[in-house]
Amino acid sequence: MNPTPAFRRLSAILPGLVLVLSLAVSIYNPAGTGIILQDLVFDAYQRFLPRETAADGPRAIYIDIDAETAKAYGSWPWPRKRLDDLVARVAEAGASAIVIDMPLADPDPTSASELLRLWAPFPAEDNFAGFGQALTALPNLDRQLANRLATTGSVLSFVPGKTDFSGRHAPIAKAAITPKGGDPRHHMPAHNNWRTTLTTFEAQAKGNGATLEARAGGGRVRSLPLLVNLDGTLYPSNALEALRVAANGSAYEVSVVAPMNGFSFEIEPGIEKIAIAGTGYEARTFRNGDLRLYFGNETTRPRIPAGQILANTADTALLEGRIAVIGVSVNGSDHLYDTPLGIRMASGAIAANAIDQIANGQYLLRPGWVSAAEQLFILVAGLLVILVVRRFRARWGLVLTALVIAGAFYASWWCFETYRWLIDPALASVTLLAAALTCALMTRLHTEDEIRFVETQFGRRLPAAGLARIKANPRLIQAEGTLREVSSVVAGLRGFNIIADRYLEDPTAYADILNRFFSPMTKIVLDRNGMVDRNVGDTLYAVWNAPLDAADHASKACDAALRMVENLEALNEFLEEDARRQHLSHVPLSLSIGIDTGTAITGNMGAVQRFDYGVLGEPVSFAAYLQKNARHYGPAIIVGEGTQRAVGNRYALLEIDLVSTPRHPEGRRVYALLGDPIMRANPKFRALQEAHVLIFAAYRQQRWAEARAAIAECRKLNGAIPTLYDFYEARIAQYEANPPGEHWNGSWFAGRI
Repeated sequence: MNPTPAFRRLSAILPGLVLVLSLAVSIYNPAGTGIILQDLVFDAYQRFLPRETAADGPRAIYIDIDAETAKAYGSWPWPRKRLDDLVARVAEAGASAIVIDMPLADPDPTSASELLRLWAPFPAEDNFAGFGQALTALPNLDRQLANRLATTGSVLSFVPGKTDFSGRHAPIAKAAITPKGGDPRHHMPAHNNWRTTLTTFEAQAKGNGATLEARAGGGRVRSLPLLVNLDGTLYPSNALEALRVAANGSAYEVSVVAPMNGFSFEIEPGIEKIAIAGTGYEARTFRNGDLRLYFGNETTRPRIPAGQILANTADTALLEGRIAVIGVSVNGSDHLYDTPLGIRMASGAIAANAIDQIANGQYLLRPGWVSAAEQLFILVAGLLVILVVRRFRARWGLVLTALVIAGAFYASWWCFETYRWLIDPALASVTLLAAALTCALMTRLHTEDEIRFVETQFGRRLPAAGLARIKANPRLIQAEGTLREVSSVVAGLRGFNIIADRYLEDPTAYADILNRFFSPMTKIVLDRNGMVDRNVGDTLYAVWNAPLDAADHASKACDAALRMVENLEALNEFLEEDARRQHLSHVPLSLSIGIDTGTAITGNMGAVQRFDYGVLGEPVSFAAYLQKNARHYGPAIIVGEGTQRAVGNRYALLEIDLVSTPRHPEGRRVYALLGDPIMRANPKFRALQEAHVLIFAAYRQQRWAEARAAIAECRKLNGAIPTLYDFYEARIAQYEANPPGEHWNGSWFAGRI
């Protein structure tokens, strides 16, 4: 109900901090944490909607040196003769380009020079004359393979990020790369190590490009770099080189985009596309030059085991006019990579997928405005969720969060299905859920604090139904000071000081008497939806219409006062019996009750360390004044002018005075409450009411003799109030001795109340 300033600050900061951290992750992507969930969502999209095969079928065929091939022809690396045979047969089948996805970094172990180096020196005691000459007479298989590469559309490969133990050299570039709009190297990582193919083969091949970057333990591959930066020099990937060679392309043009003024919501700086001059191919990339891989089903990735081609058992007609990618999917010389489809694939199979994807123009893209849109969505939706959770019940905030998350995923899927845009709903969804739960938790802690406050403040002051309402919704209690119209009842015992003197030495009996008084009086208040504000000595303070709304609260207050007078009889009977037992005279108790209705200040009041809900203001103070002075008037229940205006047409109210205060110098009328609507309809009460009109008409016009005569007549009526008449006769005598002046309106100055 009254959280500390630190708790209030924490409640406001924590949900906002969730948004700030999420935005920081989205903007800076520390250690790749910003795209972990994003990648999982986009992987799922590919599984739900894989890439479709083009009308004329796949443009690339993967030739796999698989386990069966290795069993029949040996594990990779192969002798040059076997590789030469494979390339020759693929070329004879009509392949438009042949990609060897593995670097040929080492000499052929079966060549004459390697065999001589392996066996030398020969044993001196044996005759090996002519063995070396015989070996050198064998065909040079490296030269044969190089010639084969020169006469076919061959593309060789090098591996970025992998150490070359035979000595590093710069790969031979086969086509120029021309930047347009900026330097692409600013937007892509640089490699200091790489493993290349021998220059003998590079010089003869038609193309030379990068295969997948070497990674420890493989890993999930979602993108393929189409350009690599080797010590400041740009090279294409073997997938781009395959397309260039197959289509007789001459060079590459790299388009780099950047906003004119350095910042734009629609443009993210970086590489936009790579065009192959003279071919019509134009590869759309992410801003770092990577092609986001879009995998399809089985029909988009045809595969032919290399062993079947060597054994002449394969249907090589599939290779006619296609690009063949030779790769290895067995033994440890090449890693298998996880893919978004959940299938492990070799780098050659991934390259074949990339070639087919580029050739058919099927791209997964993130437009330049997407990142800004995602961050704006996180901010706006997050603030909305926090506002709803804090303002309304947490369940409505969580419902809104679920709807916003569902909408974000639907919009993201629609964009993927319609445009193949990759828009991330995951980070925003996690952020919204975290913000909502954090805000709900802080709200719950605050609510529990409010409930504890409610139980402490109102557990014994409100009826069970009212307490349950406030516990269910503590916000019904306005902690800050507010103005409310209330009806205040102040009830105290007359003559209790005489009784109290008898029990000063018996505190148990003293407390028992007060308990016998307060218990039924409290029940009367609670039964009529009132609040017991406090008990002070032998006086009870009760309020209606605070803290909860109470319809017709003035009537409820009057009815409670009448029932209190009736219920006092039980206490008097107990005291009479107790006095008889102690052989003491019985002193009956009576009530003095003051009631007033008006605007009061309600809310938490007191020290910051110990707030207490209270009701203060003129209705309470004036009711207390009426209770204190009721004994002078005689009747048990005295009512203020505010209450009379609310219930005067229903209850038996008899005017008894005009009391002036500094705030009301003209005076406020006060009335004696003599009974309920039944008494008000009694002709005897009406006669008494008319007689009182005569008394006050003469009294306020200072016609003292007429006033005395009217009082004398009233004493003869049924329901007359002797104490009140004695009180006024004493006043009249005082005013006769000291006239109040000609401007006096009949009010009695009560002083500051």
